[in-house]
Amino acid sequence: MTDAQLVDGFEDGSLPPEQFRHREHLRVAWFYLARLGRVETERRMQDGLRRFAARAGKADKYDAALTAAWVAVLADAAAALGSATGFEALATARPELLDPRLVRNG
Repeated sequence: MTDAQLVDGFEDGSLPPEQFRHREHLRVAWFYLARLGRVETERRMQDGLRRFAARAGKADKYDAALTAAWVAVLADAAAALGSATGFEALATARPELLDPRLVRNG
């Protein structure tokens, strides 16, 4: 699935919850950062994740502070690597980001 297809599925609700794990969260946020900047990325991730969790029947799993923290981490990585860098380059350069516990434990 391309980044654009992933983002479309996230935004329109067609992406099944089991296909939206941590890595996909990061890909969507990275896609937004490259095009929209940090403030709009955080807004879109907050709104989109709230809707996604509700559709999946897990509205209680949504965590606004955690979402903001991850956007900040990714924005810092974008500043260091260049936001035009593709997601796979990010994953290679910063594999620790693929650990969903990084921010919670970090």
